[in-house]
Amino acid sequence: MFHELIVEALRNLLRHKLRSLLTALGIVFGIASVVAMVSTGEGARRAILDQIRELGTNNIIINAKKPPAEQNVKKTEENSTFEYGLTFRDLEQIRRTLPYILDAVPVHDVKEWLWFGSRRVEAKIHGVTPAYFQRLNLHAVRGRVIDAQDEVERSRVCVVRSRVLHEARYLGDPLKLDLKLGSQYYRVIGVLPDFQLDNPDRSILGLDDRSLEIYVPFETVVDRLGFTKGTYDSGSYEESRTELHQIVCTVENESEVPAAARGIQAILATFHERKDYEVTVPIELLQSRERTQATFDLVLPVIAGISLLVGGIGILNIMLASVTERTREIGIRRALGASQGDVTLQFLIETVMLTLVGGALGVLLGVIGAMLIERATDWKPVITPWAVVLSLSISCLTGIVFGLYPARRAAMMDPVQALRHE
Repeated sequence: MFHELIVEALRNLLRHKLRSLLTALGIVFGIASVVAMVSTGEGARRAILDQIRELGTNNIIINAKKPPAEQNVKKTEENSTFEYGLTFRDLEQIRRTLPYILDAVPVHDVKEWLWFGSRRVEAKIHGVTPAYFQRLNLHAVRGRVIDAQDEVERSRVCVVRSRVLHEARYLGDPLKLDLKLGSQYYRVIGVLPDFQLDNPDRSILGLDDRSLEIYVPFETVVDRLGFTKGTYDSGSYEESRTELHQIVCTVENESEVPAAARGIQAILATFHERKDYEVTVPIELLQSRERTQATFDLVLPVIAGISLLVGGIGILNIMLASVTERTREIGIRRALGASQGDVTLQFLIETVMLTLVGGALGVLLGVIGAMLIERATDWKPVITPWAVVLSLSISCLTGIVFGLYPARRAAMMDPVQALRHE
């Protein structure tokens, strides 16, 4: 019985192919928008989580920054040396004062020219300790990272990103490559994968899209390159001194991160009146982005729901017209013994089949739309099974909601009056 009703419903829909297709378009586009937006939102959510995990949810990252007041000094005083940023005193105070801090890792940055034969590009040297790689979960895909022996011996070794090898057009064994940084050569001992974080997450770690990232033992950078750097600007030579450009603090438990961040802020505020630092808490960044994502997760389905509402109204209109066209058919069915429930079920099945086919086409179109979004924005949408099931369920529910009134109207017709209908 039920199988026959499905076959009959498909036959009636195929009898008016163009009308059925046009009627289903509202559902098609509504479901397509649901799938595309949900998959894009899920992809963005997972990307954010991956980025925050790379930064470390137990980490607190402090970056040195040049205060606005120093910009004025730079313009008015020539050949002056000024100090700003983080210091070893800050590092020791954090380590000694805050019991929440499991470890505090110093970083000193230097910009140098990286030479590939006669070609040069700007490189950013990160002077780091072995703990830096552990705290930020960085693992070499070739070779090894910096160890304690490199620190003690102040070795001229470095760990590079894959992009450095690409820029150098180097096809040989990277562990046999000597890089010329400024006037000194450094042997490559390890290769890290290219950094996947996008701005502003790259800037949180002091990474520069325009520079190649090279990691050198902290003691080597301090010993060979020092803390003072000179720059030429508008014909004048200026010197600045920064002991530490970054401190990565690791807290043992995520629950202690907010208290540790407040403690760090209090310590730095005591020694830095000029506010020449910036504290970033990745877990707070994650929470902020999750709140933003939750807003989009709420708004986007509402927008898609409007499309489904329009599609449902179209189905309601067409099904009412279909009931009027098939009044005589309804009368014959009732005269042959069909009950009101049979007639209601017949029209409901037709409506649900129409919306289900539209939903399937919408899912297909939504997947294609998600792929186009990925190519246009570099976001990676994630098509989840629950999104497909939810979309098809919504399409069926739309068919039931908007098909119930026409079905009941058909079932409530007087058989005698229906048979007289011309």
